[in-house]
Amino acid sequence: MRALELGITAVAYEISVSGQVLARLDGGPSALLAGAGERLRDVDLEAAIERAENWLMPSSRSFQGLTMHVRNTPVRLRNGFAAAASLTPQEVERAFSGLVDDVAFHRAVDRDFVADLVLLRELVHHGALSGVVLE
Repeated sequence: MRALELGITAVAYEISVSGQVLARLDGGPSALLAGAGERLRDVDLEAAIERAENWLMPSSRSFQGLTMHVRNTPVRLRNGFAAAASLTPQEVERAFSGLVDDVAFHRAVDRDFVADLVLLRELVHHGALSGVVLE
């Protein structure tokens, strides 16, 4: 079985299948939220979604139906999901919807977590992933 991984560090995102790097986004969260002001707005989320899609779409067919293992060095995702070890696509979507509400109602959000969750949601959605394991 092929192993799909998303590596998250403070400076990059990296997708690999069975150890072969398919895509790397240097800049990590700051690359997805480029141009966003101090307070995130709906338009900033839309721009981050577009950047995430542009980055992942060329390789998304390579991992359809797989479970993604997330190596999250800063552990932002694990903390954001209350230390859950695995997530269904529906749980990722619910968390993303909550994030959209937080931004729309100007609630305080962790910008790096926002970027991580936007990317994870787009990967789950466009990659038709069966689930996510947070390591």
